[in-house]
Amino acid sequence: MGHRKLQFNALRAFEAAARHLSVSGAAKELSVTHSAVSHQLRRLESDLDIKLFQRTNRGLLITPAGESLASVLIDSFERIGAAIEELCEKDPESSIKVTCTPTFASKWLLPRLAEWYARPDARRVHLHPTLDLLELHSGTVDCAIRCGIPPWKGLRHELLMPIHLVPVCSPQYAAGREVPLREAEILRHDLLHADIGDITPGEEWRDWLGGIGAESPLELPGASFHDPALAMQAAADGLGLAIGYLELIGHDLQTGNLVTAHSRIVKHRYSYYLVYPEQRNDDEGLQLFLDWIRRRQ
Repeated sequence: MGHRKLQFNALRAFEAAARHLSVSGAAKELSVTHSAVSHQLRRLESDLDIKLFQRTNRGLLITPAGESLASVLIDSFERIGAAIEELCEKDPESSIKVTCTPTFASKWLLPRLAEWYARPDARRVHLHPTLDLLELHSGTVDCAIRCGIPPWKGLRHELLMPIHLVPVCSPQYAAGREVPLREAEILRHDLLHADIGDITPGEEWRDWLGGIGAESPLELPGASFHDPALAMQAAADGLGLAIGYLELIGHDLQTGNLVTAHSRIVKHRYSYYLVYPEQRNDDEGLQLFLDWIRRRQ
């Protein structure tokens, strides 16, 4: 029969079903319904007029004819996938997939991306802001900007910048108050917390208080947010005092969106790092992007 009559979706469904020996497994892999895969298998068998599977209570048994076709399709799809991956790696227009925290994305990276795109050799950046540590070995992302303490197993890391903590608030909140505040006054104000993950509520405030040699109570009441950017935005909106990351709030301080509420600055135990797989050293486009980030310091 002419090859034009064969449907690609039917061949793809058969190839997945042949590998899994399961309609359900193929449906899950292809993100379609069980009935859609069954329909494509029946259609392919009808078009070829060949029995490709024996259906049993335990699943699928592939016939000799099915094995012959499956070996060709599995090899072909693997070769197609490898060719596409190679083209994407060589394509100067392919995107660089970057993951970082939402705070770093909104406060540091996004305001600078226009400068990156002004370069003639710039590749598109696909940004994935998340508080989760995404897997860098899977190819889902090319590099990460992580806030933490290295090492990360199997990954290269480079110090990008430290983090320094300072209390901040809005000019409106500071109005009528003697700013910078005295240490004894800090705990009398509405404290805003960035309680990420499983850390103890108010941990960054305790880090700052401990860094200036002040004691802090066991409980620090106040509104809690899951992201430092939200806590800093709440401070800008006049809800109280938040711990600001000095390296990320330069624009907010210059424009008067935020003001420092205390003169003492404390170095965070975490820093920002560039993180990427060792094997990506030869990706010229990625290295150009990383070099650009390094020079922005």
